[in-house]
Amino acid sequence: MQPIINEWQLGDRLGKALQHQQRADFSLWLAFLSPAVEEMAEFQTPVNQAAQPKHDLYQQLAVSRRRPFAYQTTDELALLQQSQAAQQGLAQLKLYSYLQEQPWVWQEDKRKLEPQVVADLDLHCRRRLAGDKMPPSVSDETALYEILEQLSATQV
Repeated sequence: MQPIINEWQLGDRLGKALQHQQRADFSLWLAFLSPAVEEMAEFQTPVNQAAQPKHDLYQQLAVSRRRPFAYQTTDELALLQQSQAAQQGLAQLKLYSYLQEQPWVWQEDKRKLEPQVVADLDLHCRRRLAGDKMPPSVSDETALYEILEQLSATQV
């Protein structure tokens, strides 16, 4: 079974549960939908690939980019300076560590998560972690009239 991502895949089940005041069914169908905003039906429209002007805000605001969390070869000099600061005293070491960002991990691997953490994720988060993208749904905008007619016929 393919996972339910947006309301197009539910058809009119969500609307019928709301219309007939079936709270349990409405909650169930609502829970099936993905919490990710970019996967909602209104965001599945094709994007116009017009030429976008390139603005580098980092350069305009003179802000340095965030360093990666992993150890790099340029960190050897920083570690040497940190050891020299430790020889001068604890206060100097604390000051140096506040001024210079240190690496947090030896190797940065975004997919490296504990199995317990992955087991606690919902289906949509696990799918995003695996890198699977849901193919956009093919919709027929002209079918809206038929759906509205069916809904009005059930109300009468």
